[in-house]
This record gives sequence, C-alpha cells and structure tokens, in this order.
Amino acid sequence: MKKFASVLLAAVLLLSCLTGCGSDENTVTVASKQFTESILLGEMYAQLIEAHTDLKVERKLNLGGTSVCMPAMQNGEIDIYFEYTGTAYNEILDQELLPGMTADEILEAARTGLAEQENVTMFDPLGLNNTFALAMKTDRMEELGVETVSDLAPVSGDLTFGANHVFYTRVHDGYDGLVATYGLNFADALRMDSSLLYEAADAGELDVIIVYATDALLRRYDMTCLVDDQALFPPYHGAPVCRNEVLEAHPELSDVLNTLAGAVDDVTIQELNYQVDVEQRAVEDVAKEFLTEHGYI
Repeated sequence: MKKFASVLLAAVLLLSCLTGCGSDENTVTVASKQFTESILLGEMYAQLIEAHTDLKVERKLNLGGTSVCMPAMQNGEIDIYFEYTGTAYNEILDQELLPGMTADEILEAARTGLAEQENVTMFDPLGLNNTFALAMKTDRMEELGVETVSDLAPVSGDLTFGANHVFYTRVHDGYDGLVATYGLNFADALRMDSSLLYEAADAGELDVIIVYATDALLRRYDMTCLVDDQALFPPYHGAPVCRNEVLEAHPELSDVLNTLAGAVDDVTIQELNYQVDVEQRAVEDVAKEFLTEHGYI
C-alpha cells in the first residue's frame, strides 16, 4: 500500500511539473505603474516582444507605483516594467541627489545599483524626461506673480495643494521633501487620483498640483509648470528594466528592450499621452499605431 502511494505521489508530482512547472518558461510578465504614460509604454513593450520573439506576454498594466512594481519584480511576480532614472536612484536605491549631478551620472548610478542590489538590468533610455513638476493654471500664476517653486513660499499659506497618493509616499522627492526644501506651508494638502487633479485645478478647488512634465493635460487645461529652482526633482529619463534571470533565460529580449532607445522624446510621448487622455483612444491602438508607423513592428 505504501509502495502504491509512493508511485501515485510521484505520478502526481510529475503531472504537476509537466502542466505547471514549464507553463511559464515561455511567458514573460510586463507590468506598468498606474498612469497613462507607464501603461502606454508597457503596452508598447508587450507588443514588441510579441512581434519579435516567440514569447507569450502576460500583461499586468496599471499595477501600481514603484513601491508595488519593484517588490513584485523582486518576488518574481513580474519581469519587465518601465522605470525612471530619478526614481531608481532616489526611491529604489535610497540615494540622495547631490548638487551638480548630471543626468548621465544619475543614469549610470541607477543602472549600476539596480544590477548590484536588485539583479535587474536598466536598458537605454527612450529620450523622454518625465520629471515631477508643480503646475498651476497659467492665469493664476500671473495673478500671484510666481514663476518658480520658491516664489510660492510667501503665499503658500493661502493655497491648496493636491497630488496623487504615490507622491506622498516618496521619501526624498515627495511631499515631505518638497515642503522642507522650499519652506512651504500649504493651507491644505489633498490626495486624489491623478486623473482628477487637473479637473480640480481647473475648477479652482486646487491651486497647485503635482504633475509629470510630459502630461498631455497640461496643454488641455492651460497649465504651466513652475521652475524647480532648488533642483528637488532629479532627471527622470525613462527606460525599461528587466530581471537578469529572465534575460539569461531569454537573451533575445535584450535587443527588443533597446528597440525604442532614443526614439521617444518629451514632445512625442506628450502627443501619445494626449491621444489616450484627451482623445480617449485605446492604449492598445495608440501603441500599435506608433510602432507600426515607425517600422518597429
């Protein structure tokens, strides 16, 4: 009876391995953060992988911020997502931005740190620099006579600030770093989804909001970014990151993940974001059209 049980157990384990253990070996998981640009770029890379390799792609787009995506990558739950050099340097590697550091220095520090500490490769940047920025309605800025973030300090007590939840969780260049660096004391600081911030500012419910420099909605709502004159926000040059274990198993991914290097600048990504956010086009369609028109797929 024991011998039969052992044989049965072995058979079950073998069947499980055949049906489960190898089921993911030809599948990679592409994730994204929870804002349009990240979702759009995640979809682009998913389509590139499907077009140029024999791999299947599982999409986990709109997953969450860096505090969600990087732990998921560390746990092997996702394989690829689109990250920014400033975020990698500040948030993942917990390194303080030093005065005078160039974008190239931050890129190399981020790339080296991710490789050594996380066993992750950061590929070549696309060209866009989606740094954080504080924005206001253009007419409101003119009314207050402010152009830089430092200009806000004497009037911040009369202003309401708004940002998404992720900004409040960032250690160095989030809300706490902002108010400490610039000596700000807003009358109120609200949290809301990124998609609602612009509407609230347009309605006069918020005076200052946190935005990404490549946001399409800046154009739609006639908003202007304040100059970050104390250089709180480091460069955020975007690039795909991938687990080295996955690259070792599928070396063909390396060329694919560098396909868009230097090919997507701020103007280009803002236009693509605009098509999704303002024109309400499907992310899949916008991604496919761009890749097709430029001969990438």
